Amino acid sequence: MIGIDLVDMRRIHLDPAFIRHVLTQEEQDQFDTFTHEHRKKEYLAGRFAAKEAIFKAAGIKEWISLSVLDDPSGKPYVLNHPEIEVSISHDGDYCTAIAMCH
Repeated sequence: MIGIDLVDMRRIHLDPAFIRHVLTQEEQDQFDTFTHEHRKKEYLAGRFAAKEAIFKAAGIKEWISLSVLDDPSGKPYVLNHPEIEVSISHDGDYCTAIAMCH
């Protein structure tokens, strides 16, 4: 199955409650390494879009149970779910993600 999602980053706010709702602790650790607000919004929007795409592809509804992390080269992957592949892309005010489940 394949899932896709598109996020308008102008709608993403760096509200602590929203961040805790979307990001796991592992993701928050990566998020906290960014110093620029725009990069934080990109990261948060990317995880939001990726988790929506995963939901559409795999039916996994518990966002907090999924960690979409970056490997050392910057490629996103889903921790403990090798059967799910994910790609995230940003352009201007938009972020998109696609997920594929094997």
